[in-house]
Amino acid sequence: MYEERTIEIGILSLHGVHADQYDHAVAELVPAMQQLRDAGKIRLLGITESFASDPGHTMLAQAVHDHTWDVAMVGFNMLNQSAREWVLAETSRRGTGVLCMLAVRDALSRPEKLREPIEELVREGLIDPELLNLQYPLDFVAEAAESLPDAAYRFCRAEPGIHVVLSGTGNMGHLEQNIASIPRPPLPESMRARLIELFARVDTVSGQ
Repeated sequence: MYEERTIEIGILSLHGVHADQYDHAVAELVPAMQQLRDAGKIRLLGITESFASDPGHTMLAQAVHDHTWDVAMVGFNMLNQSAREWVLAETSRRGTGVLCMLAVRDALSRPEKLREPIEELVREGLIDPELLNLQYPLDFVAEAAESLPDAAYRFCRAEPGIHVVLSGTGNMGHLEQNIASIPRPPLPESMRARLIELFARVDTVSGQ
């Protein structure tokens, strides 16, 4: 016999919202989401940026000032830490939950892949080439990390204002490594400070 059950969704999120879609989302979609919340169907309203096409957080920098959102999913990693100023400062002030996506993507998956975006950032004048080894970018993280992805996850996990670091993979070995990395201690403060200084002016890449 069929038994009717009430299912509550924890977070209903608008995913990959672009800056030019935000006003439409608030005017047309949010009222329906709020009705579902008021009816007990969902608990929290969330919004996610399109980090690959909006690495400067144009949309989220606006959204976090609204009282609409309980949770925000933001792109943040060692290469692009600009969300610290444009998103996390405000979400921390408001108590908004933050999910970190793209902590590790192609550029942070292996050192040889990293050289291309690093060289581009140097050409754009956004990184001082004297601060790192262009042949082996970020080789200094090996002093305290199992691997580049290990350092990347631990860097994001220790960022104030980030509550959850997302990890996605279709490889079981990678999944086990990711699970092991995230609860490890933060990187040494001197290393973290060096990474912040190195990428302080970068808001043009997502790490893909």
